[in-house]
Amino acid sequence: MLSAWARRAARALALLGAGLLLVLALGTVLDVLLRYVFARPIRGFVDVAALGGAVALSACMPHVVAIRGHIGVDALGRRLGGAAQRLLERLGALATALFFALMAWQYARFTLELWHNGETTSVLRWPVWPWWAAVTGFVALTAMVGVTTWRQPPPAALVDGVGG
Repeated sequence: MLSAWARRAARALALLGAGLLLVLALGTVLDVLLRYVFARPIRGFVDVAALGGAVALSACMPHVVAIRGHIGVDALGRRLGGAAQRLLERLGALATALFFALMAWQYARFTLELWHNGETTSVLRWPVWPWWAAVTGFVALTAMVGVTTWRQPPPAALVDGVGG
C-alpha cells in the first residue's frame, strides 16, 4: 500500500536529512575554526552547505506531513465538535497535499531551468540542478504523503486536543 510505503520512506528520509544537517553543522563549526584560527576555510564549503541544507530540510518534510507535525489551529474545530474537527483536519491535510504538489511543480520548473542554463556553484563550479532535483523529489514525496494522509482520520491526540 502506498500509504505504508510512503510513511516508511518519509521516516527514513527524515533520518537521513537529520544526519546530513548534523554533518553540515559540524562542517560549519570546522569551517569557522579553520577560518579564524588558521585563516584557511574549507574551500567550497559555502556551496555544499547551501545546497546540502536545502536537500536535508526538504528530506524531512515528508515525515512532518506524515505525522502531521506541522502547525495547526483547531480552535474552530473544538467549538464545532468532533465531526467538524475531523472534517477540518481532513481539509487541512488535503490543502497541505495540494500546496506541496504545487511546490513540487514549481521546483521541477526551476530545476529544469537550472539544468537548461547550466548553472553551477560559485566556488566549486558544480552543477546545481542535481541538488534541486533531489529537493523536487522530496517535495513531490511530501505531496504524495499528504495525499495518503488526507483520507485518514487524524491521530487521536489531535482530535482530543492533546497535541500531535
